[in-house]
Amino acid sequence: MSLAPSRTRELIIAPPPTPNGDLHVGHMSGPYLAADMYARHARQYGTLTAYAVSTDDSQSYVDTTAERLGVSRTELVGQARRQIGSTFDRYAIALDNFGDQNADYARYVRNFFQHLFRSQLIKCEEVDVFYNSASGTYPVEAEVKGRCPGCLMKACGGICEACGRPNTCIDLLQLETARLEVKREVRLVLDLERYRNLIEARLAHMGPFRPALTALLEQLLARPLEPFVLSYKRQHGISADFAGLPDQVLNVWGEMYPGHLYFLDKAVSGLNAQDSYVQFLGFDNSYFYALVHTCLNALALQCGLECPEHAALVTNQFYLLDDAKFSTSLGHVIWARDLCKTYAADAIRLYLALRGPEYQEVSFSRETFERSIERIADSINKIVARFNEPRAHGADAPLPQQIRNLFARMPAKQFSQSKLARQAIAAIEFLAQDSQQAQSSIAYAPSVLLRSLEPLCPQYAAELRQRFPMDPTSSQSPFSRATSGQLPRFLVKVAS
Repeated sequence: MSLAPSRTRELIIAPPPTPNGDLHVGHMSGPYLAADMYARHARQYGTLTAYAVSTDDSQSYVDTTAERLGVSRTELVGQARRQIGSTFDRYAIALDNFGDQNADYARYVRNFFQHLFRSQLIKCEEVDVFYNSASGTYPVEAEVKGRCPGCLMKACGGICEACGRPNTCIDLLQLETARLEVKREVRLVLDLERYRNLIEARLAHMGPFRPALTALLEQLLARPLEPFVLSYKRQHGISADFAGLPDQVLNVWGEMYPGHLYFLDKAVSGLNAQDSYVQFLGFDNSYFYALVHTCLNALALQCGLECPEHAALVTNQFYLLDDAKFSTSLGHVIWARDLCKTYAADAIRLYLALRGPEYQEVSFSRETFERSIERIADSINKIVARFNEPRAHGADAPLPQQIRNLFARMPAKQFSQSKLARQAIAAIEFLAQDSQQAQSSIAYAPSVLLRSLEPLCPQYAAELRQRFPMDPTSSQSPFSRATSGQLPRFLVKVAS
């Protein structure tokens, strides 16, 4: 197995959390941990990576939350960013850039769309929009609630979280908002159907995808694609004045794509077309990333902008709490920061990797979590106890080839943190049982634990590296013998 470093940079991005509160366990189980684990896994094989996340400051959900809490949106965004950043740190999510939507960011995003507009790749057209005559506003997203015309589940404007299908707000059924009328006005528009061939070619290059995304794309592409409205009349956001629309701002879901490029550019000090762009995301927002962002990427390259091509879209489903969706507004939530006050972050990371909602919705149960992670920790600590015995390494056997065979580089489009966790646990349990024999491969325990757990449990791996200097990215075997030193115990709970 060759571990020679690759020079291709993999630029990894996850959706910006809305800064209207801290992250709960449902958030953490999704793209944020998955992207971090993938970046760490890729680096084990010498791949150069950069991982960036920002916050979605212009999102309408910030306004609705600020109004509900009776605080200013500036105060809410500032507090939420501090909480989110702290939670990322607690869970050892190693960001190369935690992006800030400053004035430079706004100029970058505005210039991106101005370039597309001047190249006549996006244009102004009349579309139907909602208008609230009582407030004199144009409600969108969080301000419009009804039922999805596709699956009939409750949905807000823009997207249905249940089935992933987009909506135009005006096509929602059983609207909960009164006094809305339809007006026809000019907006900046991205004609997705016009670029269908470009989109389909890029999707074919990025696939195959996970089943839910594959099914959604088949449904969406089976009929003409509706235009994506790139601007709306709102108070907060980046001005669309370059298109002759000074009273409008960019749709946050359109703004998000060049925003990702901006934050990745800051992480690596300059993008280039040889970079590989890897997107982790929750399935509910697949339409924006798979169709809108893929189209914007193709158009940017077409008109000469320097940016990486999309290489992979890695989705996850919803994480449930006691079989119901995590809900901050209903108080049905476990905050990520609260869980790691009792349990070690590494233990939570390992469990969420093993039992997370990669391919289907999964329900979090504290009882199942405790039982599972205690069992895994017991296997690790059996190895630790055996290795730390006096004269344990006297007559050591070679490391079984079966353990070596478990470890191989997973490309982004094939990455699965649950597979990574299962392989790690299998190697650990095999070594734990083998370590009970008089003639065992126990001298390899530090490198096997490091190789297995570094992407999943980085804080434990850092302690291993401190006690046993190892280089698993060398061109030689990543498994080496250690004949001295003490292995640290793997802790499930935070020491009181």
